[in-house]
Amino acid sequence: MRRGSRTVISVGGAGARLGIDFGTFNTVAVLALPGREPRPMLFDGSPLLRSAVWADTGERMLVGQDALHTSISFPQSFEPYPKRCVDDGTVLLGEREITVEDLFAVPLRRVATEARLSTGEPITEAVLTFPAAWGTQRRATLLAAANKILPTVRLVAEPVAAANFFVEVAGSQLPVGQCAVVYDFGAGTFDVTVVRRTGDGFEILATEGLADCGGLDIDAAIVERLGAAIGAGDESTWNRLTSPVTASDRRASQQLWANARAGKEMLARTTTTVIHVPLFDVELPLGREELEELAEPIIARTVATTRRVLGRTEDAEETLAAIFLSGGSSRMPAVSSALHRALDITPSVVEQPELVVAEGSLRIPATSAGSATAAAESTAAVPAVPAGSWTSRWRSRRVRVAGVAAAVVGILGAVATITAIASGDGPDRSGSGAGNLAANVSSTPTSTPTPSVTPTVTASGVDSCMVGVWREVSDQKTGKINNRNVQYTGPGGTLQTYTADGRVTLDFNRSKDLTTTVGGVKWRQRTRGTASANVYHRNGIEYVSNVRAKGSITLYRGSSRNNSDPLTLILEPSEYICTGDKMRFFGDGGSSEWVRVR
Repeated sequence: MRRGSRTVISVGGAGARLGIDFGTFNTVAVLALPGREPRPMLFDGSPLLRSAVWADTGERMLVGQDALHTSISFPQSFEPYPKRCVDDGTVLLGEREITVEDLFAVPLRRVATEARLSTGEPITEAVLTFPAAWGTQRRATLLAAANKILPTVRLVAEPVAAANFFVEVAGSQLPVGQCAVVYDFGAGTFDVTVVRRTGDGFEILATEGLADCGGLDIDAAIVERLGAAIGAGDESTWNRLTSPVTASDRRASQQLWANARAGKEMLARTTTTVIHVPLFDVELPLGREELEELAEPIIARTVATTRRVLGRTEDAEETLAAIFLSGGSSRMPAVSSALHRALDITPSVVEQPELVVAEGSLRIPATSAGSATAAAESTAAVPAVPAGSWTSRWRSRRVRVAGVAAAVVGILGAVATITAIASGDGPDRSGSGAGNLAANVSSTPTSTPTPSVTPTVTASGVDSCMVGVWREVSDQKTGKINNRNVQYTGPGGTLQTYTADGRVTLDFNRSKDLTTTVGGVKWRQRTRGTASANVYHRNGIEYVSNVRAKGSITLYRGSSRNNSDPLTLILEPSEYICTGDKMRFFGDGGSSEWVRVR
């Protein structure tokens, strides 16, 4: 296959292949029949299927516009963003408790049904994309949902799919060895990833996301501007739109947000538009300059995050050759302008950036880097992809082991910069708070140290307080065994060394086992190996990149070994406090405490 050329997907025999981008706000699917070009699927006339789900008290579950319509009358049974529930286990919709796997399966089932109806052919393969920072348990949840509906499911990292699309379909030039930024600005979230072109695909070098930064935030800024223009004159009517109680007011509110979104999208093609405000029954003008003013703080955050990720990636700025834009919000002209000013590279954008990930996934062979098959014991491990950070309420470092048999175990927590975990991911609802609640192994309350001075940093951006060798003295994690929340505790023992030039190394070989008891049975997690990474600190947050790890994690049920797997790492920003000879990493799901050795 010639690089940069538009290729035709060829499949032996009858059947259809699906590429599916299951997004926070929208789900997109691309269909490929033997010998034909992939084409986007349509749902009620649109290539975008709202991922929103509504459930009644029986067996019925609705998705997309049907779910939105029904939620007006029954809002208590509505989940607008199913993807954000990935770590919840179960979700309560009205009086009905639904597993996350079944929740994810609803939009996937709609895709499969539409594919069969439109082609009359069986589905022979489905390629499903996932955020680069998702670890084993999240990917296993997605895979389990897909396996309920689709045969032969393969997982592909979203930025790898996007990069593949731009190189293979859009004709973008990216020589082997050069890097690209994949800037994914969707409706609900923002993710940026640095990838390097290799001989057989793409390698992910670093990734970071903003869970509270997307096109919906720009819509909210538009609505706020509308309220400032007319709401002050009639606050009660405006409150009916922004805090609806009745079905009619919810319908009007939904229409207001739809109008704001449509006006924003129109301004990508023209310079002026008007937005109709229900209940007030007025048309208010909105120009592109005004929209760019409203969007500027949000876009600035995405650009700052992009620069930060590039700065953490060794040699990335020197080898950066392209910027690939995906996600519907990236079509705003202000996005390309801001990125060009910041990085001095003209971004590559296509007419429908929402389709980039789904179509790109279909064009990646099953053996390429960034692809994972369902046969890998549901671990969905991505070859040559050291996964990056997902900025959410969980900011600890993780090391993962695949779950086995009937005991699917998720151990969440922080071993300082990098944490040991068996087959799990931390909470990932929207928002940007972080971490693990402090406690030590004996459960004796421990006061949180407070820095006495503003931290100073070295020339490499390392907090001077952190430089030295540290020993972990306590570790607590929360996780799940057979869908039950449990707490794992241990006396630590890991050694961690920071250097002023921006490196951190961890030695897990002295780590003590983490333990918990469930139903009278003792579980133990044992981590052995070493890891190293680049590191820098800012505003009480630690960022790491370019991780190298070697070792294993073994999980025991009683005296029997339950599972063992190589040590692999997920990079995520971590909150910390360092004062004198004490250091702590902390957040929602656990904590770790450290003392200085030298």
